[in-house]
Amino acid sequence: MIGVVFLIVSFWVWKTMRADYDQEDILTLSLLLAGAAWALGWGWKWWDLMGVLAGVTLVLVVWCKFKKWDAWEWADVVARASLVVGAAAALGRGWWVVGSVMGIGVLALWGLAAVYRKFRWYKSGKRGLVGLACAVWWTGVWMGLAPWQNYKVYLAAWIFVTLAVSVYLRAGYRFSKITWIKK
Repeated sequence: MIGVVFLIVSFWVWKTMRADYDQEDILTLSLLLAGAAWALGWGWKWWDLMGVLAGVTLVLVVWCKFKKWDAWEWADVVARASLVVGAAAALGRGWWVVGSVMGIGVLALWGLAAVYRKFRWYKSGKRGLVGLACAVWWTGVWMGLAPWQNYKVYLAAWIFVTLAVSVYLRAGYRFSKITWIKK
């Protein structure tokens, strides 16, 4: 099931990005991301969901820097694809609640991708908000899966703060313009 979903998602990524990027490089990136996710997720059992996401994100950023692509644009597209594959993996394992929550995240991110540039508070309109929102969603899923492991909950809280700061900075705001911070 995951293989079929991966093929469908890879086709969607290719179809979305083929006008601006080399088609063979898009397919190579899809295989690299899938290989990284598989190696980190199933190859090493000690690795956790956040480690898999961090590894896949690292591969994406390095590839985009190597090819001189816009990493934020790719984060928006790959993030939505990752939730689809994650939902399929959860449903394939019989985790219906987790798969459903991730499916809701897919719908929410597709809606967000259509309207986020119209948000008044997101004054920059830069790409990347969908990717950051997906990271927030993945972190929420990860935190929901670990209710009895306190270190994961605390780590997830720090990740949420980091992502909130990233959204704030990506929106075009700066900490130096906050009036209550003394210089």
